[in-house]
Amino acid sequence: MEKSNQQLINETDAEIDQRRIQKLITHIFQSEELPAETILNIVFTDNATIHELNKKFLDRDRPTDVLSFNVHAEYLPSELQILGDVYISVEKAKEQADSFGVTFQDEVERLVVHGILHLIGYEHEDTKQQRKMEGLTEQYLAFSEGGK
Repeated sequence: MEKSNQQLINETDAEIDQRRIQKLITHIFQSEELPAETILNIVFTDNATIHELNKKFLDRDRPTDVLSFNVHAEYLPSELQILGDVYISVEKAKEQADSFGVTFQDEVERLVVHGILHLIGYEHEDTKQQRKMEGLTEQYLAFSEGGK
């Protein structure tokens, strides 16, 4: 297996198909024209940890499904290409998978895509931005579903 600069860190006992997620990340990077050597961390964690991060950094006193933290590249050497970190609550992903009637893996992948799109610069502050982000999410998830 080739070396990757995209780390998947599972702090839980949830079974996650990391190979599928790695393929999805590679596809997103290629489609968004990000260099393959771009550094990205995806951390699968629990509600308590994501709640703490949400409160500390966004002043929101509750757990959430996904948080994205950009790295401020202007402070880094130019040869380093770091996108940032995405934290995903496995507990929230399981709840949402049940609620949406999808598999846990599919919901995790939706959250991975959502988190990466935020790091790249996509937002959903208004209807136009939300439609664009939802369209890209569906496009990337269709790729993932085709590659099962």
